[in-house]
This record gives sequence, C-alpha cells and structure tokens, in this order.
Amino acid sequence: MTNRLHFVRLAALLAAALPLAGCGADSLATAVCGNYAGAPDKAKGVVYVSASCGARDGDGSAERPFASLQQGIDASAEGGAVLVDAGTYTENLSITKSVQVLGADETGDPDKASIIVQAPSPYAITVEGASGVLLRGIIVQKPEGAGIWVQKSGSAVIEASRVEGTITRKENEDGHGVMATDSGSIIVQRMIIVQSEGAGVYTNAAAAAKVERSIIVQNGGLAGIWVQSTLGEVSLAENEIAENVEGGITILGSRAIIVQNQVKNTKSRMPGGLADGIRVLGDSKVGPAYVEIGGEKAESKNVIEGNGRVGILFSGERARGIIVQNDVIGNAADTTRGAGIWVQSSAGTAPNDDQSIGIRIAQNRVEGNHFVGIGVTNNARAIIVQNQSISGTIAGEIVANGIPTKIGDGLGVYAGASAHVDKNMIASNARVGAVFFGAATTCVVTNNVFEKNNEGSIIVQNVDGLALDTNEADVPPNAPAIPVGVDTSDL
Repeated sequence: MTNRLHFVRLAALLAAALPLAGCGADSLATAVCGNYAGAPDKAKGVVYVSASCGARDGDGSAERPFASLQQGIDASAEGGAVLVDAGTYTENLSITKSVQVLGADETGDPDKASIIVQAPSPYAITVEGASGVLLRGIIVQKPEGAGIWVQKSGSAVIEASRVEGTITRKENEDGHGVMATDSGSIIVQRMIIVQSEGAGVYTNAAAAAKVERSIIVQNGGLAGIWVQSTLGEVSLAENEIAENVEGGITILGSRAIIVQNQVKNTKSRMPGGLADGIRVLGDSKVGPAYVEIGGEKAESKNVIEGNGRVGILFSGERARGIIVQNDVIGNAADTTRGAGIWVQSSAGTAPNDDQSIGIRIAQNRVEGNHFVGIGVTNNARAIIVQNQSISGTIAGEIVANGIPTKIGDGLGVYAGASAHVDKNMIASNARVGAVFFGAATTCVVTNNVFEKNNEGSIIVQNVDGLALDTNEADVPPNAPAIPVGVDTSDL
C-alpha cells in the first residue's frame, strides 16, 4: 500500500510540474496525449492532433487526438481551433472554413515551429474561400507548386512558420513559398521563406497582402516578393530580403508601401541579367503602379544595398511614387550597367493623386553605386530634392557608339527626361557630379552643392537654356566639348 501511495503522489507531482505530455493508458503523468498550445479564448471549440500518438479512430480530444491534420480541420467547428502536437505530417491540407491551426510554441519564433508538413501532392496547404484562417508554427518542407496557397477570396494570417525549398511544377510557372491569387488575401508575419524555385511570396490578382518582420532569402526565380495586379494596397515592412534572384521586391500594376526593409544582394540568373533590389512597373499592359519606398519619418527608411544591377527602378508611363529617406548603397556590379536609382520609360509622367508629376526622390543617401547614383531617361520625370548625399559613384565601363567609355556620375538625365534638381549634395563621384545629355528643356537645376567630383561638376550637352548659376560648385560646369559617352537606353 505504501508503494502504491508513493507512485500516486509522484504522478501528481509530475502532472503539476510538467506540460501536458504522454500517450496512452500506460502514461503515469496524465492521460493527455501530446504537447499543445493553449486554446484561444474566442475559439468556437477545440480539437487535438498528434502525429506521435494520435489515432485514425481518435475523437479529437486531448486524450484521443486525431492522427492527421486534415482530420482535425474537417472535424473543427467554423471559428474553431486545431491544436497540434509536434511531429511530421505527410499530407496535403485543404482549408475551406474559418479555423486556426496552431503549433505548440506560442512565442512567435519561426525557428521554434514544430508542425512539419511534407505534402505528397502539389500545393501543400490551400485555403479556398474561407476567411479568418490562422496558421501558426508550421514548417512546409520541399512542397511542389506552392507551400501555402490562398485563393478564391480566402484570407489567411500565416505567422511564426517556415516554407523551405518549394519546387516548380514543370507544367506551371509557380514554385512559390506563399501564394495569393483569385482575390485571396494574406498577412505574413515573422516567417522564414527560403530557397523557393519561384518567388518567396507571390501575389497575382490578390485582394490585399501584408508581409512583416519576415526573412525572405535565396529564392531562385522572379523575386523575393512578387506583387502583380493586386486589387488592394500591399504593405511590406521590417523584412530581411536578401540573395534572391532577379528581384528583391517586384511590384507590377499595384499600390504598395515599402518601409523599414533590408533589400540586399539580389543576384542575376545569368551574366548581364536582371538583379534589382526594388523594381516598379506601371504601363498599359500591367496597369498603374503607385509605390511609396520609405517615407517622411526617418524610421521608415529602407536599406537597399549590394544589388547586382539597380537598387531601385521605376519604369513605364503609369509608374508613380516616391523614394524618400532611404539608404541606397553599393548597387550595380562593375560588369553590369546599372545605378543606385534609375527612372525610365516615361515613369512619373502620369499625375499623382495630388496632380503632381514626377517620381519624388528626396532626402536619401545614395552612395557608392556603380555607373550612376541617380539616372532618369527616356522621357521619364523626376523631382530630385534635398538628398543628403549623391556621392561616391564608382566608375564602370560601357560601350557607347562603339566606343568603350568609363562613367561614374552622381546624377544623369538623358533622352528627353525631365528633372527638377534642387538642394542636393553631389560629391566625390568618379567622373562628374551631373550629366544632362539630350534632356528636356524643362529641367531645373538650382541650389545644389557640387564638391570633389573627379572630372568636373556638370556636363551639359544637347540641352538648351539650362541655367546653372544658383548652384555652388568647386569646379565650373564643363563645356560640351567633353564627350559624354552615355548609354541612355532603358535598363
């Protein structure tokens, strides 16, 4: 009798000291099978799933959990929660109701995610037509097509999760980590999305998208984040977006706000190919684009650094937006023509909401880029004001009219483009501070400071009536006898 009482007391102590654990009738600690997060306060019912000790004939209780995630999802009530024990689940998931699927960890750390999904068929997790879906603590390993796909007006919050190594289906152009289409909406928070063959996050004709505090790295096609024809506004904030192929962030025909991101080291797929930190396209084909990169508050700034071709690119007659208070540093490789910021193809000519014209480039630090710090070409329009530094541009070699030429200019305005350039510091560039070559006669250049540019302050060629007398320059502007040698075509 004494020994029996001893074991009863020991079991009680273990139950009080340890989390819910154990499996089956032989467990001394508790009859509960598995470790689970707490039930959400407002959940309309809870079911339990355990890969290690659940059963196909389980009833979804903590004592007799289901063995599969899909069982738990199917058995949950609308607005209910599925609490999931750590383990590997070899299945695809289809979610068509409002439900929360929650791993055991509640810290919000994607490195502690514990639900491993290894889907045997394409599109590992799909959310269709259901709103209010929450996925937390899930690891999707090597899915085909997409790791998580929200579509058909569904909406999902995906947090503290990872999608690793998504594979492209041969018959489709997919292979994305997280995907939203067909008026689906996504909120991606505190995620790691790595080594997708397509994009890390991909939206096309989505209702809305938000990506926050996530790590999106080494995705091998399209971009780290690809946004196309999204109906509502897209918000991208506080993300690390690095070492992706072709684009860090690509925005086509959509509205987006991009703040507090690190967009770094985008690579090209092949020599001389695309490798842009942030690329914005708006034209008659993809529709209008309006993108705010940074903002009036200093804490809004993005760091766009080390991208292989361009730090920030705006292109197309329906591309509009602002580039304000960012660090644009060390972009463009010395073997690939590029720039820190490049505005082309009539970008900035469509009126903004306040009827102003021009891509506003203000209060940025644009330093150490190859070829050109800021370039505006082919009838584009820009307002370039109060940038604290357009400096340190490194010379790179181009071939213009069959002649190899090295350029390294702080600012270049070419081929019918127009720029209002006021109150900028333009210094220490490898060739000259600014070049105006075939630019529009509407250009204005006032109150700028030009210092220590190696071959002069300003070159003006094929532009009539450009007044420069209000600028402060340590070297007078060059006469047009110096050949510019600039390739003014679009990138």
